[in-house]
Amino acid sequence: MSTSSKRKDRRQRAFERGINLLSKIVFSCGLCYYVVMQNIYGLNEMQSAAALDTEGAILVIAGAGSGKTRVLTARICNLVKSGVDPYNILAITFTNKAANEMKERIERALGSAIGVWASTFHSMCAKILRVDGDKLGYDSNFTIYTEMESERVVKRVCDTVDGADPKKKGDYLRHISAAKTASLSPEEYHEEIKGFVRDAATVTAVYAAYERELKKSNSMDFDDLLLKTEELFRKFPDVLSKYSRRFRYINVDEFQDTNRIQYNLVRMLASEWGNLFVVGDEDQSIYSWRGAEIRNILDFPKDYPQAKVYKLEQNYRSTSEILNAANNVIKNNSARNAKTLWSDKTDGDAVEYYEAYGDRDEAGFVSRKITALVARGASYRDMAVLVRVNSLTRLFEEDFNLHGIPYKVFGGFRFFERKEIKDTLGYVRLALNPSDNDSLLRIVNYPRRGIGQSTVAELVQKANESGISYFEVLRHPEMLSAGTARKLAPFTQIAEDIAAALAEKKPVEFMEYVIEHSGLENTLRFSDDAEERNRYENIAELVNAVSGFLQDNPDATMSDFMQSVALVSDSDEMDDDNYVTVATVHAVKGLEFDTVFLVGLEEGVFPVSIAVSGGDVEEERRLMYVAITRAKNKLFVLSSRSRFRFGETVYNPKSRFITEMRGEKPPIRVGGAYYDNHAKERLDALENLAKKAPATQLSSRSKNSSDVNFDEFEKDVLVEHTKFGRGIIISTVGEGEDKTAAIAFKGLGVKRFSLAIAVNSLKIVKDK
Repeated sequence: MSTSSKRKDRRQRAFERGINLLSKIVFSCGLCYYVVMQNIYGLNEMQSAAALDTEGAILVIAGAGSGKTRVLTARICNLVKSGVDPYNILAITFTNKAANEMKERIERALGSAIGVWASTFHSMCAKILRVDGDKLGYDSNFTIYTEMESERVVKRVCDTVDGADPKKKGDYLRHISAAKTASLSPEEYHEEIKGFVRDAATVTAVYAAYERELKKSNSMDFDDLLLKTEELFRKFPDVLSKYSRRFRYINVDEFQDTNRIQYNLVRMLASEWGNLFVVGDEDQSIYSWRGAEIRNILDFPKDYPQAKVYKLEQNYRSTSEILNAANNVIKNNSARNAKTLWSDKTDGDAVEYYEAYGDRDEAGFVSRKITALVARGASYRDMAVLVRVNSLTRLFEEDFNLHGIPYKVFGGFRFFERKEIKDTLGYVRLALNPSDNDSLLRIVNYPRRGIGQSTVAELVQKANESGISYFEVLRHPEMLSAGTARKLAPFTQIAEDIAAALAEKKPVEFMEYVIEHSGLENTLRFSDDAEERNRYENIAELVNAVSGFLQDNPDATMSDFMQSVALVSDSDEMDDDNYVTVATVHAVKGLEFDTVFLVGLEEGVFPVSIAVSGGDVEEERRLMYVAITRAKNKLFVLSSRSRFRFGETVYNPKSRFITEMRGEKPPIRVGGAYYDNHAKERLDALENLAKKAPATQLSSRSKNSSDVNFDEFEKDVLVEHTKFGRGIIISTVGEGEDKTAAIAFKGLGVKRFSLAIAVNSLKIVKDK
């Protein structure tokens, strides 16, 4: 070998040794940092791998209780400690509670979270629109309407649309929300629905009128916050560029709950750097009814072919027994990524099932168990009663009151939705946004000032004719008749005084001023009516709410507080006081309790009847999975043989989910509901009889039950009910007017009727 060749060979070997040494150093540092991630942040192997992966598109499939928030927090801390400016990090989640928890964890880990933008989708969009919404024609102090306020606007604009019925305001608003979620204008939405919605023209006319009213009032609804931000990014690329350049690392929690617009916003913001980290669990996708798209998470690897996927399956919340029940249920779904939750907590109690003989017995069982658990040292705050629908809470409330069990109900009427609270905040909203016509109409005669409908009608007419806000007309009383101007003058002065105080007073002082100067304190506090005095106590609590908000946000303004109120959710109002939580499953998403009572597990109740009759129960099954995995140590599952609903006693089969929890093979499925073999034979007979007997061939019946031959109502007789359709009698009890019949309806289960009471709604179908 020549000298030059030898030198070249030595250089090559030296280079290779250097590479090997460098590789060992890099590996060693990476391993050390990997160990640090595990020790400092308490991450397991898969969590650490996900948190350390910082570049490109990343999907983390995180099962219930698998520590996804911990992973998100660790990743953000890792980015900051690696030299990334916190200003360049965006973290999006779905509740204010989750966003605040994330901020607190980052602060504990880093000492400060300043610069990291952690918020909900709606809060993020509101903040962007406050800064850049003027490009779309909105003032920075625009009002955010809640659903109740939107309904008021829809009801009002119905008067301006031919054929519109104010009683259908809820239906119109659901159409409007569906259109906005799909990014459709009134004209585009009309093309979508004109073939199958009877009053499509009226619906879209109301939609158009509603949009005009919101724009005129410098207001937006919840859907607008997303829709207008998407529009802003689309129409003004420079605005999108500003935010997409800023957010180099985007982290999205609860990705399975994103709708089409939210996903579009995320993709737009990630367009500059491509670093998109999403965490979610398709098994917990339970919001399709409000536009959530489960395909967003299922198709993420298709949208981002280079995406890396991590799967978190170790559960840190629940016992193995509870997780087995959850796994047994959810494995029956087809639209999911295969995974099996597991836990180190193997010493828990078995899931306990109780079949009550009636719904009152069900409530009594829960009360007795809660009392016994508390006697053994448990706290009320560690327990929750979960229902599928709000209507099931009443009996539990009654029984808890009877037994002195403290409780709060969530998933229904919230503090900030109380009339007196919305009345008080109406003054604040008008001071912030004088163009807010809805707020002015709400408070102009509350407390009562002798301002009648004709006075308000003239105010509205003059504003509409002039194309200005109602408050602007008040500021120019010469536009009104002398009598109307005189009646409105005291309110105008109150509104002007409150608007001036907004600029002069700190938020807590301002809130106290509003309560006093509006006349609400004098009207309610000193009333002879106890209910009115209670309303004042609720209003006084607003001062505490503002004070508490400022403790968490020292530099916040009254506008910031009002935005937080508009975007509050059920879980945001839950606190650490010692009470049993009574809530819908939807309301406790993301929460956990030591003991959970899961009640009302019957076909038609959970799963709900519309899912049963439609044969599509996958989302109901996901909801059941979420409910089960809220429990940490104890899970009680209850069904009732009979339940009084909608004015009648019903006898539904126990929910299919009870059987699935046990891991047993479910019984035969018939028409969307589960029955035993004998019931199937009878329902097959129903089908055959129905082909022979058209619905018009019904026996005539007098409305007087004394004229009815109750002997005709026997087992295997085909009947037709005005509400439930055709069914077949499977058993009867009693004779004459005391006779009751259990009737199986296709897809609806078994219902029991007193024949004397059902005389006008239940008829026998005669054979040809």
